[in-house]
Amino acid sequence: MYQPMLFIHWKQVRHVLIPFVVAAFSLPMLAVQGLGTDGSRAVSVEIYQIVSSSQLWLPLFPALAGGVGVVLALTAWNWDHKLGHVYALSLPVARWEYALLKMSAGVVLGLLPTIALWLGAHLALATITLPTGLTAYPSHLALRFFLATLMAYSFFFALGAGTIRTTLWVVGGLLALFVGSALVGDLVAAYVPALSEMSGLDLATRWLVKVGGPLQVFTGNWSLIDV
Repeated sequence: MYQPMLFIHWKQVRHVLIPFVVAAFSLPMLAVQGLGTDGSRAVSVEIYQIVSSSQLWLPLFPALAGGVGVVLALTAWNWDHKLGHVYALSLPVARWEYALLKMSAGVVLGLLPTIALWLGAHLALATITLPTGLTAYPSHLALRFFLATLMAYSFFFALGAGTIRTTLWVVGGLLALFVGSALVGDLVAAYVPALSEMSGLDLATRWLVKVGGPLQVFTGNWSLIDV
């Protein structure tokens, strides 16, 4: 049962996932561009050059992980919506088991860009010589990438299980909540300056991205090279 689910999901997502795999493999090499070799030997560079240059590419890593998760989640339910969920109802498995098999197939496919990122990171690091004081973290970066992919995949997988209308309502409600919180916060701050640091949007954002928050994986340290 699991292999057909994995094969169907792969057929649905392969044309979109392959460019993500290529991007995941290439991004670490772009992050160390200009810090590589002269064609004959490795070139040692200063610490500040490596750190400052690699920092410019850091936002692209969580963005790519989120994109992979969203694509895997939306394509997971694509054929179900097209066929009116007839295929799922015709199988001799419970609905929860069907959803679990479907989700686990997406998790396995999420390993493809993760492995590509890990290989690309090792290849990129092979082109430079790090000075004393700096350490490379290719495995840590790949693990964070996979966890961020799973976070985005889980959230949108749950949304994608419903109808498109339900998904739009949920996403629209979240956007309205954030926009409304920002407007209310500005209004309160205008009349009560002492409460300017306690807006609902700020509190929600801090809760989401603080250590232990559900979105902290997207805002943590994504450095391939660090002290």
